[in-house]
Order: sequence, then structure tokens, then C-alpha cells
Amino acid sequence: MKKQFYSFVLCTLSLCTLLTACHKQPAQPTTEVANDTVAVEQSPAEPENQYIDFTAVTPEGNEIALSQLVGTADYVLVDFWASWCGPCRRLIPVLKEIYAGQSRTRLQIFSCSVDQEEDAWRTALEEEQMPWPQAREDENHVCSDLYGVEYIPFTVLIDREGQIVAVNPEEPELEELLLQ
Repeated sequence: MKKQFYSFVLCTLSLCTLLTACHKQPAQPTTEVANDTVAVEQSPAEPENQYIDFTAVTPEGNEIALSQLVGTADYVLVDFWASWCGPCRRLIPVLKEIYAGQSRTRLQIFSCSVDQEEDAWRTALEEEQMPWPQAREDENHVCSDLYGVEYIPFTVLIDREGQIVAVNPEEPELEELLLQ
């Protein structure tokens, strides 16, 4: 019964996300190269592509790279979110339930916030108490652009070898992949 309830909640959230997803605020910085040209030639996340590494800033002010997590578990679910995004905040309890049901060698979650306001992000972290690694992109760490994130929540499932397995998987698809 509980599983059916969470499936219903996730399906409802997915539908709501499609209808009312939060549009990610555009990043301010660009990456410049030698001839003052802008170089952002990475393709967005697609299944069967190799993941794109990035670094972001932890709540303690340190840098953490996605590559520090890929390969430490069978799967890493990267969750792009923001404190001001209602659908993102409603997804967090679902992710907590999935996370609690898996060993750390099977699933790791890595949340990367696109919050531009650090204080709002820190407040949300305190409220949500997510037990997995947290980070936030800033002017020097524009992570979501590498994955073509336009709307949040946006999730990417990466396997142990660094291959993107799914983009925005719904709970039934995610559970099926984790049971393999």
C-alpha cells in the first residue's frame, strides 16, 4: 500500500512538474577561452552518453566533484533543484524514501542546487535534512548548464562506469533499474 502511495505521489509530481516545472534561472557567467570566444560545446545529458564531470560548492565551502561519487556505488542520481522550487521540494521526501531503501554501494544521491541566494539554499538544507552530499553551483561552478538543465527538478542517473542510464526517471523506472 505504501509503495502504491509513493508511486501515485511520484506520478502526480511528474505530471505537475511537466505542467508547472520551475524554470531554472539563467546562469550569469560564461566560460572564456583564448580568443575571447565562448566555449560551451558540451551536449546535454542523454541516456547512453558518458557523464559530464563538474564541481560545485558544499555547505562547508569546499569543492566537491561528481567524479568523487561516480564509481563508488552502482548508481549515482544527480538531483538539480532549488529552495524556491515547489516541485523540487515535494520530490525530496520521495528521494529520501528511495535512498533509505538502498545500500550506499547500490545508490548514492548527489544534490546540486541552482539557488542564486546562498542563504535560501542553507535554510532549505536545514529544513529538508537530506542525508546525501549537497552542493550549490555559483558564478565559478555552473554545473546545470553542462547537463542542459532548463527546468527543475531535473535528475540524471549514472551507472558505476559513468554512463548516463536515465534522465528524469520516474519512481517505477528508477526502482526497476535499481533491482537489476
